[in-house]
Amino acid sequence: MQSSATRLRPLLLLCFGVYLFLYPGSIALVALDQVPVWGTWMGGALLIWQGALMGIWLTANYGWRGLVASGLVLLISWAVEHIGATTGFPFGAYSYTDRLTPQIFGVVPLAIPFAWLLIVTAAMGVSERVLAKGDRSMKADLRISPTKVLMAASFALLLDVTIEPFAVHINEYWVWSAGASYSGYYGIPASNFVAWWITSLLLVIVLLRLRRSFASAALRSGVIQRRAVMPWLPLSLYLSNLTMFVVVNLARGQEAAAQIGMLILLFLVADWAWPRLRVLIPSGPERGV
Repeated sequence: MQSSATRLRPLLLLCFGVYLFLYPGSIALVALDQVPVWGTWMGGALLIWQGALMGIWLTANYGWRGLVASGLVLLISWAVEHIGATTGFPFGAYSYTDRLTPQIFGVVPLAIPFAWLLIVTAAMGVSERVLAKGDRSMKADLRISPTKVLMAASFALLLDVTIEPFAVHINEYWVWSAGASYSGYYGIPASNFVAWWITSLLLVIVLLRLRRSFASAALRSGVIQRRAVMPWLPLSLYLSNLTMFVVVNLARGQEAAAQIGMLILLFLVADWAWPRLRVLIPSGPERGV
C-alpha cells in the first residue's frame, strides 16, 4: 500500500489543486447563467475529473483493491443507468440529452458513472466521519455495520436530491418522459430517489467489502494502524459539491433544493462543532464559577 500511496500522492495533490482552481469559476458561471455555448462540455468534464480523483484516492489508500472497487462502481452504475435509460426501470422513464458527451453506446454519458463514483465514495467518507470520528484502525475497516451502509447510502441520496433539480431544469442533462409518475419535487419521479438509494446501498457494500479484504490482508501481515492518504478528501469533495448546488439552486430560484442542501450543511457543521463546544462548556461545580 505504501508504494501505491507514495506514487499516487503527488498526482492526487495535483488533481485536487486543479479542481480547487476550477471550482470558484464553475460556481460563478453556472449561478449567473454565464456558461458559454461552447462550454457546455465543462460540466461533464468536471464530473469525470472528480470521479477519477476519487478512483485515484481509493487506489492510493487500498492498492489494487481500491482500483478494482473503482472499476466495479463504474461498471455497475453504468449498467444500472443503461438499463434505466432504455427500459424506464428502476428510476422511471427518462433519456439523456446531448448536453453531456461522449455517451457510452449512445445512451449513457461517460460522466454519469464517474458521478456515481464521486458521490458514493464521498458519501461514505461523510458517514464515517459522523460515525467513527476519525478511527483509523484496520479493525475498524473490518466492520460493515448496517448503520454505516444505510447512512452512506442516505448521504449519497441527499446529495442527489440537491443535484436533480439542477441537472434537469438548469443544465438539462436529461429529461423525464411525459408518462412518468411525477412526485411533487420539481416533477421528478419518486421512483428515481428510491432507485438512487438502493443503488447507492449496493455500491457502498461493494466499496466496504473490498476495503475489508484489504484490512484483513494488512492485519495478517502485522499492520494494525491504517496510514490514510489524504483522508479528508472524500468529505471535502462532498462539502464542495453540496455548497455548489446550494449556491446555484438558490441563485436560479430553486429554493427547496437549496434549503435541503443548507440543512445538510448545517447538520455536518453541527456534528463537527458540538464535540468541540462541549469541551469549552464547564460542567458540574465548575459551571458559573
